[in-house]
Amino acid sequence: MSAIVVERGLLVPMRDGVRLATDVYRPSAPGRYPVLVHRTPYGKDDLWPVATLMFSPIEAAARGYAVVVQDCRGRFASEGTWIPFVVEGPDGHDAVEWAARQPWSDGRVGIYGSSYNGVTALQAAIHSPASLRACVAYMTGANYHEGWVYSGGAFELGFGLWYALHQSWDALARAGEAGGGDAAERLTRATLDPMTAFRALPLAEHPLFAGGLAPYWQDWTAHERYDDYWRRIDVAANAAKIRVPVLHIAAWYDGFLRGHLDLEQALATHPDDRVREEHRMVVGPWEHMAYLGVRKASAGEREFGPIAVGGPTTAAPLSFEWFDRFVAEREPRELPAKRVRYFVMGANEWREADAWPPPHDTLRLFLRGGGHANSRTGDGLLSRERPAAEPPDRFVHDPHDPVPTAGGRNMIPGVCAPGVQDRSKVEERRDVLVYTSAPLDAPLAIAGPVSASLFVRTSAPDADFVAKLVDVEPSGYCAPIAEGVLRARFRRGSDREDLLVAGEVFAIEVDLLATAHVFGVGHRVRFEVAGSDFPKYDRNPGTGLSSLRARPADLHRIEQEVLHDAEHPSCLTLPVSV
Repeated sequence: MSAIVVERGLLVPMRDGVRLATDVYRPSAPGRYPVLVHRTPYGKDDLWPVATLMFSPIEAAARGYAVVVQDCRGRFASEGTWIPFVVEGPDGHDAVEWAARQPWSDGRVGIYGSSYNGVTALQAAIHSPASLRACVAYMTGANYHEGWVYSGGAFELGFGLWYALHQSWDALARAGEAGGGDAAERLTRATLDPMTAFRALPLAEHPLFAGGLAPYWQDWTAHERYDDYWRRIDVAANAAKIRVPVLHIAAWYDGFLRGHLDLEQALATHPDDRVREEHRMVVGPWEHMAYLGVRKASAGEREFGPIAVGGPTTAAPLSFEWFDRFVAEREPRELPAKRVRYFVMGANEWREADAWPPPHDTLRLFLRGGGHANSRTGDGLLSRERPAAEPPDRFVHDPHDPVPTAGGRNMIPGVCAPGVQDRSKVEERRDVLVYTSAPLDAPLAIAGPVSASLFVRTSAPDADFVAKLVDVEPSGYCAPIAEGVLRARFRRGSDREDLLVAGEVFAIEVDLLATAHVFGVGHRVRFEVAGSDFPKYDRNPGTGLSSLRARPADLHRIEQEVLHDAEHPSCLTLPVSV
């Protein structure tokens, strides 16, 4: 390994004069080198997030790159105030151009990052710095309203509160004595007893963030609809501003999957031929926390084998090939011929496609009742045959006793286990409708978008419909495969609200995003419908008003119905591989 030089604690000025703390790792030999930029809110001195999630800056320097690692504005050693998402575009642009001007730089710059560090990379890309040559983003978001702070109109309470809580410790340290002992006590109490913190109301005035520890919490809860606040920082909506090839790496059980799917569609239709043709997407079988730990080929309780190892084992070689080609302009291997590489769960193998989604046929499985008006768990059927005259299935959403989060695309570390978890106990609840196919006599392979078309009726002007696709294994284990939620008043789009009329029938579409999975012989396809998924999502109060401003006295039970008859053929739509 070549000797390297590390310069620590440089203060790099941004356009408004705020200085950001920056470290530089570079080869010790005199010369000019291509540069890679990594910006983080988690502390540039903490080598765990800086060096173990994708690749180490020491490794990159040994390969002939200079690496710039920078604390985001308002975080750790940097000056200014941190406003998540909003500040990263201009600061990322300025960091790239600063790196290009340094005497050890050859003027060619790449940017990279995972999770929020991926936010900083993509935000810089849509601000089009002239010196940027390539971007790599790993398990991150693109539309921070849909698929990060909200999903289907529901507030991503579990992740949002957990994230703001843990970022508040640095904010408290920066505040010093001004933060006060009470703030530290509140943070400690919530860390030790998160479920109590999740139940605190109203969410928009959460006592945990009193005193301005997380001012962005008020921004997030004030902008419930997709408006200009979110539109300005939406990478997918602003993807036409990207001028460089993007490699993005996603995961089927990652809470940020939606952002990658949106970004892929935007890049696939990009007006610039080079950006469109040279971008690539990889989708693995992981959940978000897997690459942070030692089980990097897993999603919850499911191991996918050595070919599915994520983290640096996957990200480092892909990133270096990407940057060698587009930043250093060396002679790496050719880009994969196919734009998309994805892991098929069940078959446990990688496949490639020219685009996402890959070619597929549409299979509609219709919801069929159990023969009486109050369908109990396990009574419902999934069938290729359309329903005839059948009574609706009913359940009651009780916000005081919501359906608990179990597995799937959740990111609430230490509270709810993510990825593949057995949902059989959850399915025994009376407020979870379950529809199941007959055992399969041949494998059923799906790859692409999953959705549900439901005809519903409620006793309230608003209600949530949480949908889950589940693989019921011969052993009885119920593995979640895909999921989605719709807060019914946002059924016409996240930018407008339209209340239900109690007692009337409405048609809704629940987007379960996408997956690639094979249901084996003897397995059964299952579809769940519920009115909550807590604490992943906030609880719908049943009033038609914003749940973010609801107080305990505002929580009401909601009677919800799913209809399935000749006039109301509720169904699950699956993408069958061809």
